[in-house]
Amino acid sequence: MTLSPVSEEQAVTDVRGKVSSGQADAGIVYKTDALAEGDAVETVDIAGADEAVNTYPIALVTASTKKDAGQKWIDLVLSPEGQALLGEAGFTPVNK
Repeated sequence: MTLSPVSEEQAVTDVRGKVSSGQADAGIVYKTDALAEGDAVETVDIAGADEAVNTYPIALVTASTKKDAGQKWIDLVLSPEGQALLGEAGFTPVNK
């Protein structure tokens, strides 16, 4: 695939906005961002895109004054319910 962009936006939300408003025919964004736009955009798979993986670390801050709340958040994110919600948003389940 060869790209010849007419414009290069600084933020993924700008790319998504141009496509959903009809100012652009297509744009490349993360799956999660495309899904957040709902029916306003159509998604297509790009071969090899699954190899461009971002990691989102989650950890309890040692100096936190609210360690119980922080641990509850971590537990929720890593729970089956939290993983299901993240999956619905387009994120890949965590590898524990």
